[in-house]
This record gives sequence, C-alpha cells and structure tokens, in this order.
Amino acid sequence: MRNYFTVQSGKNKLYGVFCSPEGREKTPCLILGHGFTGDKNERLLVRISERLLEAGFSSVRFDYAGHGESEGIPEEVTVAQEVNDLKAVLEYVKNDEHIDPEKILLGGHSLGGLVALIAASQIPDAIYGLVLISPALTMFHELAKDLTGENLRQVLNAGLLDCGGFQVGRKMIDECSTIDAFSLAGKIHPKALLIHGEEDRDTPPYISVALKGIWGENAQLHLVPEADHCFHTAKAVKEVPDEIASYMSKLFD
Repeated sequence: MRNYFTVQSGKNKLYGVFCSPEGREKTPCLILGHGFTGDKNERLLVRISERLLEAGFSSVRFDYAGHGESEGIPEEVTVAQEVNDLKAVLEYVKNDEHIDPEKILLGGHSLGGLVALIAASQIPDAIYGLVLISPALTMFHELAKDLTGENLRQVLNAGLLDCGGFQVGRKMIDECSTIDAFSLAGKIHPKALLIHGEEDRDTPPYISVALKGIWGENAQLHLVPEADHCFHTAKAVKEVPDEIASYMSKLFD
C-alpha cells in the first residue's frame, strides 16, 4: 500500500510517500530523509522502501522544505529547519493506525543522516533507533572546501553558494560551522545501523567507523565495498536495502 501525504512544518507544506504492507497493522516503520539537494524519489531511497515492503515493514519518504515537491525556498534551507521537518513527519507517522508508535526508526542519507542524528539527540525517547547511510557529520567542511575564488566572493557578497543549481544560503553554511555532531552522538546511546560506502569521497567512511566507536555494541557497522557516496552501482543499490531489511528483521523479531 502506497499513500501520498502532506504535513505542515512551520510555514511550509511537506510532501511524502507512506508505504505499508497490505493487511497488516501496527508495523515497525523507518522514516527516510534524503541528502543535500536531493528528494524522496532518489533511486536508493525508493529501493529501500520497496525492500522493506517485501519484508513486511513500513517506511516513509518525504521532501524537506525547499526540496522536491515540498514548499519552501532553497536559499532559506537550514539544518535546524530540516530537523523540525523530520519531527513533524515523525508526529504524523506516530499517529497513523498502521504504525507501531513504539517501533519507529529515524533514517537518512548524507545530510539526512546528520538531521536524523540531531533529532535523535533532542528527542531520544521518541524513537526506537537510527539507520544512518553515509551520514554527513562534517557537513561544514564539505561546503567550505568549495568556498574559494568566485564561490567565496559569491557567498561574501550575495550570501549564496551555487551547488549545481541549488542555491545554498550563507545562513546554512555558518550554521553548519557550529554543529558538533560527534558531541551530540556521545550524549545518546541509540540502537543504530551505520552503512557507508568504502569509496565515499564526499563523506569519509571513517565517520561511520567513529560513530560505531562511540556507540559500541548498540551500533552495527556495514561498509559497502567499491561503493561511493550515493551507491552508484547495481550491487550497492541491492546490498544497502537488503542490509536494512535484515537489520530490522532481527531488531523486531
């Protein structure tokens, strides 16, 4: 069963897709947040939803404000706003009759993984655990490395950075410089699945290795050989959803 839904988050209406097994009620659910400049229909996220459906689990994918179908202006996007968006979707999911509100996982790819971690640090008792895929915990450094020459002048003069046609506001860049994700991680002890491509050149795989070190036995680390940041191989696009389905099957057995 696939249903489209909308949720209000501040002044913006968010659009999402809810997938749930037919004939089953009160299933565990994974909420999936996309990455920087992405959307809910990215191939990997769609395949994860399809695989979880096959395994008897529900999932929710949605567009953060300023992305995809959701309302909002890209230049006004901030990490704090995305955290609020995720919380709004979480509240929607907890009130759905098909979902067990005690068995909800927050998940995300890249920036979506950072957003999920921050949300979990703020409301640790509201979720069952985390599924972080190539989490961009060093987002500031990923943005700042491109701030040279014309890009630097554009940010200083116009307050905008052009990321492949997606205009990022200086407010988000400055905000990312203040986020200490590893300190936040150290304040919680969630059940977590950490997935990272071994060939990720955007978000170093050692980020997930470090998170595993912080969370110890509560976390399961899965490194995907020959996979880049967005898992652009047929093997990886199958391996990641399979790993998540297997993890949830054991977690909720």
